[in-house]
Amino acid sequence: MFSTLLLASALAAVASAAAAPPNDTALVAKLITENTQVNKVADITPNSGYVFDFTAGARGNALGGFAIGANSANFPALLTGNGAMTVGVLGPCGANSPHTHPRATEIQIVVSGGPIYTEFIMENGANVINNTVPLGSATIFPKGTIHFQQNMACEPTIFIASFDEVDPGTSQIAQNFFKLNQAVVEATLGDFGVSVLDATKLPENIILGAQECLDRCKIDRSTFNFTASFGDYAIFTNSSWGTSPSSDSKNLALMGSSNLASGASSSDTDVPFNQNPLHGAVIGLAAASAALLITAFALAAAMARRSKVHAHTPVSVKYPEEAYEHEPTDSAPLTYYNPHDAPAYDAPISREGTPARRK
Repeated sequence: MFSTLLLASALAAVASAAAAPPNDTALVAKLITENTQVNKVADITPNSGYVFDFTAGARGNALGGFAIGANSANFPALLTGNGAMTVGVLGPCGANSPHTHPRATEIQIVVSGGPIYTEFIMENGANVINNTVPLGSATIFPKGTIHFQQNMACEPTIFIASFDEVDPGTSQIAQNFFKLNQAVVEATLGDFGVSVLDATKLPENIILGAQECLDRCKIDRSTFNFTASFGDYAIFTNSSWGTSPSSDSKNLALMGSSNLASGASSSDTDVPFNQNPLHGAVIGLAAASAALLITAFALAAAMARRSKVHAHTPVSVKYPEEAYEHEPTDSAPLTYYNPHDAPAYDAPISREGTPARRK
C-alpha cells in the first residue's frame, strides 16, 4: 500500500531515477536563476518534460513497501510552480516509520486498499492527533510535524501524497536520532541503559508495522519480503495504470510460501470482482434467480386471491320439494349464503330460515 511517509522518504532517497529531461542538474540551476516565469516555462523542452511517469520512477528497497517521488531533483518542471508529489505502496501491515518533512505540509489520500492508521504531533506540549483513514479519504500532516502511517490491511494499500514545496525533505526520527553523539543519545534515553547501538542496523523508512497486524494477517516478520513483483501486482491490480504485468510477476507476487506464516495461502488474496473471469456468469445466474423468485411470489399471490374469492361466493342449497310447505319457484330459488354458519336443526330449513312443517 502507498504511504505518504514512504512517498516523502522516497522523494529524498530515491528521486534520481524517474522520468525527467536529461542533464537535470544544469536545468534545475537554470530554472532557479531565471527572472521570469515565462523564461522558466520556455526552458523546459520538449513538452514531454512536463510529464512524470510514476510507473518508471525509482523505488526504495524496504521490507514494508516502496515509494516513488516527484520533486525538483527528478522533475524540474515543478520549479515552474510550487509543489511535489509521491505515490507509495505499503505492503500488508507495512508502515512508514515516524518522520518529518521540514519544509512542507503533506496531504495524503488513500486511493486503493486501506485503511491507514496515522498519528502526528506538532511540538512539545501538543496533543497527539490520530486517525484511521479509509479508502477515498485524505488527511493532513502540517509542516514539520512528526508523523507516521501504518497499513492496517492484509493486502497492499496505495496512497498519493502532495506537498506544497518542490523539495519537501524527509527526516526519519529514529534512524537519524541514533546517528547523533552516542553519549548524548545514551543520556537522552536515561534509565533504559542503551550503551551501544548501530544506527545502520535499523530498518529503512518503510518497515513492517505493529505485531498485532502481523499476527492477524499471519505474516512472519523474519521471512516476509515485499518484493518488487508484489508491488507491481498491487499497482496494476488496484489501478488503471498501463498494461498488466506478466503472469510470472503475478505468480511470484501471489506465492505466499516464503512471505506468509504457516496457515496463510495465496487463496486468501482478493481479486476484484470485475476482473474475475466468471463475473458475467455470476451476474446472469443472479438475474435468473431474481426472476424466478418474482414469478413464484406472483403465483402465490394470485392463488391466495383466488381462494379468498371462492370463500365468499354464494352457495345455492336445494332441498326435496316435500320438505317445504310451498314449492320453490324459479323466481324465488332457495339460497343460503353461508351454510357453514347455519344453525343446527333436525328439521329441514324453509326459505325464512326456520324449521319447515311437513305436509
